[in-house]
This record gives sequence, structure tokens and C-alpha cells, in this order.
Amino acid sequence: MKNKNSMSGKEFVAEAYALTDSESAIQFYQKWAADYDKNMQSLGYLSPKKIAVLLAESLSTPNPVVLDIGCGTGLTGAELCKKLPCEIDGIDISDEMIEVARSRGIYRNFVIGDLNLPLQFEDNLFDAAISSGTFTHGHVGSQPLHEITRILKPGGLLACTVHFDLWYQQEFDDTFANLVSAGLLSCLSFTEGNYYKDAPNEGWFCIYQKSLD
Repeated sequence: MKNKNSMSGKEFVAEAYALTDSESAIQFYQKWAADYDKNMQSLGYLSPKKIAVLLAESLSTPNPVVLDIGCGTGLTGAELCKKLPCEIDGIDISDEMIEVARSRGIYRNFVIGDLNLPLQFEDNLFDAAISSGTFTHGHVGSQPLHEITRILKPGGLLACTVHFDLWYQQEFDDTFANLVSAGLLSCLSFTEGNYYKDAPNEGWFCIYQKSLD
């Protein structure tokens, strides 16, 4: 790993995309937390705002309770709070990233947790879950989707971005299809888009709804 002070925003993102396990992710974000927002801003990072708009337009629940999955420094949570009144909790693998998010003063609770492990939340707890930038790295695949579905209330929404490279490689296509076939989820919106200003389309912007049954 390069010295973080010598790395450009693009180099940071490239190294983040190359992460393959939870331990390397913890180490990387420990070094990156203080500079994350600055570097992503320099790249014209659009994904948090775009997915927040999609969720806000799809949610009809007054003052919903939302889980920010892989909340990082809170960029996505901050964008969502601009769009609608909500109570928001965050989960992330990096304590250092969470401390930056905490300083925003918009989150209710935080959990330090590995998304590859069972989530420490009760069933049917959240009105919605949102994720931007989490399903772009090789160390987080489609496995969390079952747990995310479990903790959503009936009728709850999942809004997330999934990088093109991971859609088939990490079996997001099959996992979502299986959840839909099982009657657990239905797809409300599925569009491709760019994650950075003036960049080509890089992934999917998805809205899924948990069954009311």
C-alpha cells in the first residue's frame, strides 16, 4: 500500500476496488478515513446523492427508520437526510470511518460489523436500507442480501448500487433472482448509471421491496 499522502483520489478508489477480504478493508479504511470525503469530492462522486434521491422518491413511510449499510463516513446518510426526515442507523467495518460519520450528527446509532457475517439486528426492524459504494469491492459479495431482507419490515425497501463487475462475479444476479422467486422481494427499479461525474456508467441503481406477507 502506498503512503496515503502520496495517493490521488483515483489511486485510492483503485486500491479500494482491489480489496479482497475484511482484514485488508479494515486496514485500508483506517488509513483512508480522514481523507475519504476530500478524495471522493475531488472525483465528483455522485452515487450517494443519486441513490438517496431514488430511495426518498420511493419511500412513503413517515419518518422512516433506515439502515445505512457500509455507511463509511456518512456521505449517503447525509444525502438521504437532505431529502426526507428519517431516523438513520449506520453499520460499517471501520471504526475510523464511523467516527467521521458520527461527527455529522445525523445518525441515531452505529454498529461496527462485518457484512459477511450475520447482522446483529432483529427481524423486521427497518423501514428501509440504503447502500452506496459497498457492493463495489470484492470483499463484500451478495451474501448480505439475505440478512438485509430479514431485517427489513414487510414492505420495506432496499436501495443499493452494485458495480457491473460484481453483478455476475459475486452472484448478485442469482441472489436477487432467488429472493424474488421465493416471494421475499420484488424489484421496483433497476437502472444503470455513473458513479462519478463525467464518467461512463459503472453499475446498477436498484430498488427492491420486501414482501408484505
